[in-house]
Amino acid sequence: MGIGAGPDDWRIAMRLGMAMLLALGIFALDVLSPLQGAVAVLYVVVILLVAREQRRSLVVFFAVLCATMAMAGYLVSHGLDAIGSPTMRLGVSLVAIAITAALSARQITAAEARHHSDERYRLIFDASGFPIWESDWSPAYKLLRAGETPTLELVQRAGSAAIIRNANQEVARLFGYADRSELVGANIIEHHTISAEAAQARIFERLLRGDVPIEEEMQFRTTSGELIDVVLRVTLPQDHNGWSRVLVTALDVTQRNRDQARLAESQAELTHMSRVTTLGQLAASIAHEVNQPLSAIITYAKSGQRWLKREAQDAPETADCLDHIVINGKRAADVIARIRDLARNGDPRREAVRMAPLIEETAELLQRDMIASGVRINVALATDMPSVLGDHVQLQQVLLNLMMNAQQAMASTPTPDRELRIDGGVRDGVLVVEVSDCGAGFGDTEPEDFFRPFFTTKRDGMGMGLSICRSIIEQHGGKLTASGNEKGGASFTFRLPITEDEGRIAA
Repeated sequence: MGIGAGPDDWRIAMRLGMAMLLALGIFALDVLSPLQGAVAVLYVVVILLVAREQRRSLVVFFAVLCATMAMAGYLVSHGLDAIGSPTMRLGVSLVAIAITAALSARQITAAEARHHSDERYRLIFDASGFPIWESDWSPAYKLLRAGETPTLELVQRAGSAAIIRNANQEVARLFGYADRSELVGANIIEHHTISAEAAQARIFERLLRGDVPIEEEMQFRTTSGELIDVVLRVTLPQDHNGWSRVLVTALDVTQRNRDQARLAESQAELTHMSRVTTLGQLAASIAHEVNQPLSAIITYAKSGQRWLKREAQDAPETADCLDHIVINGKRAADVIARIRDLARNGDPRREAVRMAPLIEETAELLQRDMIASGVRINVALATDMPSVLGDHVQLQQVLLNLMMNAQQAMASTPTPDRELRIDGGVRDGVLVVEVSDCGAGFGDTEPEDFFRPFFTTKRDGMGMGLSICRSIIEQHGGKLTASGNEKGGASFTFRLPITEDEGRIAA
């Protein structure tokens, strides 16, 4: 024994010492007693005592030692006498020692094999790259065997009584724990969702029928509150002893399901885009057909203006209507011209556009609709708003879309609170225009989602307006963003680079 021997070494030494003393005692009793060799069979006790150390070499050593001591005791007591009953008893003792030693060695070999098997199982259990745990579901087994049906209420009761016997680190990572020790001896009932409990009830029902292994997809809630989609595979070992040992493996399919949902959404968007493309081709054809009658409308309106100036100068309301017909007719003609340019894949027009007059003109175009809807327009523009390089019609379409969206967003707002505000000016060397409303805002939806193609909160909307507006602004070198405002509504802000000449003047 070394100086640094541990408690186990001392325990082994004491046990072997006791075995040696016992062997010597049996030897002395065999030599000194009148039982004539019958005591030698007690050497079996020494073998059994040594076998507790689970070492084959010690069993063999003590078996040889005990056999030697049994024969030595016989020779001391009987010498070379003729073979008789003492010799027969010696033979029985030697056979008993040999059989006990052989069975002990065999038991030690089997125990070592089980130990190695358990070590391999534990290595696989701990090193596997997916969650795996062993649970005790015996409470559920007892309830179901007592005649209860696998309902959600039974799942909750059985889940509260079940415990996790062992789990690897991946299980802790799956549910959001720092270490697997937090799960051992506990249960996962707090991570159950309604879908998990329904799936668990189906698992209990199939286990009763003997349908193993079982796979079920369910949803759990992690410690952080995140929902995860998991496929569970449940198996029963042969020695499960009434579901007291249930092996559960898990596969996290959360990302897979999200990817599938995005793929389905993309396929739906592609289908919708195909319909929109067809509609765009039809619109180009319609634009071509409508262009001539629209030109005729403008011509007739101008003729009416000339007639009024000559024959009925005291009809201002009629003149105003004709003026609006001409203005809106020209705007419609410009829009149709842009549609035809797009159909021909023509280059967008670029010219210096003064934003202040454009904003005021757009607000005037929508003034009647806004008054009819009970919406007040409040325009606050800087006096020195510069020009931007861009397409007049496209920029006006952006303003129209944002203002009409603001009008529709305030449909449920009390009439006295319906205000549409347009602010414009220069910040950090770029032109900034902000369109704000007093509607319901974005709610639980991320503002960025409103710019996704085909995303809409309107019952009859297509979900293309804001997406197209952002594309137009980005084609002009700018940026369109959305945010909530202090009145609870939504604000849409676009930034555009000013023209070089205006930039030099501003500098």
